[in-house]
Amino acid sequence: FELLETLRLEHGDYALRERHLQRLSESARYFGVPLESARVEAALDDHARQYPRESRRVRLLVTHDGTPRVESCPLDPLPAAPLPVALARSPVSRADRLLYHKTTRRAVYESQRAALPEVFDVLLWNEAGEITEFTTGNVVLELDGRRWTPPVASGLLPGTFRAALLDQGAIVERVLTRDDLDRASRIWLINSVRGWVEVRLRDTETRQ
Repeated sequence: FELLETLRLEHGDYALRERHLQRLSESARYFGVPLESARVEAALDDHARQYPRESRRVRLLVTHDGTPRVESCPLDPLPAAPLPVALARSPVSRADRLLYHKTTRRAVYESQRAALPEVFDVLLWNEAGEITEFTTGNVVLELDGRRWTPPVASGLLPGTFRAALLDQGAIVERVLTRDDLDRASRIWLINSVRGWVEVRLRDTETRQ
């Protein structure tokens, strides 16, 4: 598999660029990938120069030998929020090391999305009944006037936008369960490409 970072390119600038590169570096060390930061930076800069006045969703990929490549597509607007989401049909395992790193090995996410193709995204949960993340972003619940997100230990990717919000004090970590979904006054999917995307749980059948 390849290491992967998904970034927002806006008028020649990458949102949260340094946070993405730091996470990429940490995953490279974990998997033993010989990452050369200068090559990665140059690849990103070259790509940005091609799109100085566009909004694009960019994929930065790094192979097992450290070779970077960059690809992108236009960032189209989303439909009006809140967008429908559903709870995954089966749990993920906190022991799955790939949940904690962004790579091209995405079978666990793709299988959950394939089971519920009619919704915008699918909310994952682990074997302890704790909610973890969406397949394309982290989750935030508003409970009792505060905004909470699950800890990484529940089995999820430490998103770059999530990290920035935690540093700002805009969200706080807390173990969240499927029962908390019933009490939440609002639910968001968050990531560095889309920011805050308000969603609504489509139904309650999958929580039973």
